[in-house]
Amino acid sequence: MNIKFGRYWALAAASVVVLVFASAQTTGALWRDEAVVAGGTITSGTLDIKVGPSGAEVNNYVLAALGSTNLGPNGYSQAPLSIRNSGNVPFNYRLQGTTLTGTVPLSLTATKVSAAANCPTVGAPSGSTTALFSGNAHGAQVPAAPAARLLAAGANEVWCFRLTASDDPPKSQSSTVTFSFRADQV
Repeated sequence: MNIKFGRYWALAAASVVVLVFASAQTTGALWRDEAVVAGGTITSGTLDIKVGPSGAEVNNYVLAALGSTNLGPNGYSQAPLSIRNSGNVPFNYRLQGTTLTGTVPLSLTATKVSAAANCPTVGAPSGSTTALFSGNAHGAQVPAAPAARLLAAGANEVWCFRLTASDDPPKSQSSTVTFSFRADQV
């Protein structure tokens, strides 16, 4: 009987050895790496885009001058908008999108001018101008993504916006255009 129990112990010990070897083959390894880099300087800055009258830009601005009552067929309204980098780092920006609410179909023309005075309420923009966009006022993106305009810290640009009614606008109706700008750190 003593020999019989010895065999069971030997079988049990062999099973444990097989179990230990089987589990050791399913373990994984955790890899780690290190590297030393030369010292550097980390700086931070302020990214702040403002819009509105030149010299008094704000975060949200109602461009009331870009509107008209009793706008007839092919009639337009035109007004300047200053876009300023009020931060201390340069950024890339664009007119991210426009939304048009209402029933009057409008087309949009955007022109970069050198000063607000070069965007009269009547007539074409004057002085040094750069055409930026001409098309449907709804869904406009200027320039089209992924392109953007670079604006240095403290600098500004003046855009001349013109909204033009269609040749047969609905009578006694109105529309509102909302402009959304986006700025990304360079």
